[in-house]
Amino acid sequence: MKQNYSFIKLFMLTVMALFAGNVMAEDIIWSEDFSSYADKDVPSGGTYSYVCEGTNYNDDGTVKSGTMIYGSANLAGGTAPELLVAKSGGSFTATVALGGKSGDMTLQFKTNRTDLKVEVTGATLGEKDRSGNTDTYALTGASGTLTIKFVAGSNNARLDDIKLFQGQGLKPAGLSWGKASTSVTLGDEESYKNIPTLSNENGLPVTYTSSDEAVATVSSDGVITVVGAGKTTITASFAGNSEYEAQTVSVDITVNDNSGGGGGDTPATELTVAQALEKINALGTEATGYVDNKAVFQVKGYVVGTPDWQRKPADNTLYGNVEFKIADEAGGSNTLTVYHCNNLDNAKYTEETINNFKEGDFVIVEGVLQMYVKNGVGTPEISSCHLVSITAGLNQISAETDANAPAYNVAGQRVNDDFKGIVVKKGKKVIK
Repeated sequence: MKQNYSFIKLFMLTVMALFAGNVMAEDIIWSEDFSSYADKDVPSGGTYSYVCEGTNYNDDGTVKSGTMIYGSANLAGGTAPELLVAKSGGSFTATVALGGKSGDMTLQFKTNRTDLKVEVTGATLGEKDRSGNTDTYALTGASGTLTIKFVAGSNNARLDDIKLFQGQGLKPAGLSWGKASTSVTLGDEESYKNIPTLSNENGLPVTYTSSDEAVATVSSDGVITVVGAGKTTITASFAGNSEYEAQTVSVDITVNDNSGGGGGDTPATELTVAQALEKINALGTEATGYVDNKAVFQVKGYVVGTPDWQRKPADNTLYGNVEFKIADEAGGSNTLTVYHCNNLDNAKYTEETINNFKEGDFVIVEGVLQMYVKNGVGTPEISSCHLVSITAGLNQISAETDANAPAYNVAGQRVNDDFKGIVVKKGKKVIK
């Protein structure tokens, strides 16, 4: 009798263990990592009736801006591509049939913005739990069909790696660099303070790599060391385990040359945009590479689109540089990306000088030419660069003019030497 009791007890414990294992397992009902989409796609329709709001279109029906897929960015902390949800009311909605499942569920996703809101119809949404870039919500009373809507706040939000599941999910690794990119100047120790350190709140084992060790290296414990001018991507990866999910996070670091370019008395070679693109495209897209061993060139062209004044996400202050595109014709489509460009005389931009050029202006930019490759996508760029001149219509903005000439503001009023901004001297616009 005792032997039979022991057998029954063992049998019951085995059944309970199996049951507990099933309860603990992560049973995914819906997931979306946007890996099936290309750059500038807008998720719509399909199995989950996706709907996007806040997308802007060109007259020909192509996507211009707003809510759309970014094919080569991973600001949300997942793996590109990811969805940008446009600020001030842009949204992404999915309608998910639960297939007979009901009760308590968990919604989890990655985002770079803490003000990305979630609205759920068909269940009661609990409080948000945030770890690193991962937001987790408990859902109770779910049944039938759920409508899940992600709404951006006052800033554009990136969204990736969404999953709706029952059971015990893996904990988010919680890795974060705190920023997507940063820029420093070679040899400027003060600017090196912009280099981030990895936040690893759970003390997980991480592997670090640098995409270009000629620009910066990273040690096994995450210490980043600047080596030379250029651009690199520092990546931290956790492989995942039975408790925490795998995660890879990256930060782009641009190291600007402090020499000002030009090679001393040797003038930089001047190129059109088409000529610059021909040189860069010859490098291919196998890996990030530079034209003529980082030789300095001057590229001339018209500004296409609105310049992106680089700002720090934490407080919206300027990094001091600008990113934009140029083409050989005004409004041209064959463009070269001008990456993190400084002002005239290689000066940093300030709030007083950020409006010294605009779309349609003719500029000359000096820097190195590169094919920057990330996630298999190559972008032709001129980097480690600064503006040489800006022509707006017939007015030339230049860094060189008679310092003793009288100065006038753009309203025609004479100003003293302490005035900061755009002034006119001897018929030319000058940045002070």
